Amino acid sequence: MKGGLRMNHILKTTSAEAPLVSIITVVLNGGAHLEQTIRSVLEQSYSLIEYIIVDGGSTDGTLDIIRKYESRIDYWQSEPDKGIYDAMNKGIALATGEIIGIINADDYYTPDAVKHVVDKWKSDTADLFYGDMLVLTGDTQSLMKPDIMKMDEKPSIFHPSCFVSKKIYDAAGTFDTRYKISADYDFLLRCLKQKYRFSYVSHPLTVFRPGGMSASCASNIEGYHIMKVHHTGFHRQVIGRAIRCYVKTFLKKVIHLGKR
Repeated sequence: MKGGLRMNHILKTTSAEAPLVSIITVVLNGGAHLEQTIRSVLEQSYSLIEYIIVDGGSTDGTLDIIRKYESRIDYWQSEPDKGIYDAMNKGIALATGEIIGIINADDYYTPDAVKHVVDKWKSDTADLFYGDMLVLTGDTQSLMKPDIMKMDEKPSIFHPSCFVSKKIYDAAGTFDTRYKISADYDFLLRCLKQKYRFSYVSHPLTVFRPGGMSASCASNIEGYHIMKVHHTGFHRQVIGRAIRCYVKTFLKKVIHLGKR
C-alpha cells in the first residue's frame, strides 16, 4: 500500500531561497504516539518539508492515522521490512531533499527544529548537523547535550537530533542492516572517520521517549562490535557495561521471583 501527494504528481523541490528538507518517519504498530510525531513535522515553523512515512506492515491503528493526514504527507508506504534500519534506508532512497532528518514514531520534533537546522545550513558548509535532545520520562523532560569528543566511547551524538546532507548518504552509504540496534552509531562513526564535517546546533531539536532495544543490554554487545570495527579503543569497557547490565537484570528477576 502507498499514498500521499506524490501519487497525485505533486512534487516539492529546493527553491533559490531555501533547501528542501526531507523528514522520514519509520513505524511499526506505533499508533500510540504516531499522531504526535506527524503533527510535530507538519506544524514546523519551516515549511519547505518533504514528509515520508515508511510503515513496516502495521496491524494496529497506524494506517488510519497516516491516512488522516494523507493530504499533507508527501509519500507513505506500508509493506514488510527487515527491521528499523532497512525501513530507514527505504526512506532515504525515497527522499529528494538536500537535508534529511529521521524521526521515529515514539518521538517528536520541537516546533522550530528544522528552522534551526536550515539557519545553520545557510551559514555553515558542514555535512551533518546535530543538536540537543529532550528526554521525556513520564511528564518530565530532561536536557541531553551531545559531545562529539566522546563518540569513540559511546553514542554521544543523538541520531533523532541529527540532520544529514543527502550527498553524504550517497557518498558514505546508508545504515548497515547487519546491526539491529545501533546502526546509527556505526553510521556516525563512519562519517567521523571519513572526515565529514559535523556542525552543532545549540537548540533542543527532538523530544525522545527512552526504551526499546536501544536501552537493552544487547545494545552494549552490538556497541562492542561497532567500536571494535572502527578501532575506537573503548570496546573492552563496553563489555564491562554489558556484563553489569545482564547481572543487574538477572538479579531483578531473582528478586521478583522471590517475592511471588
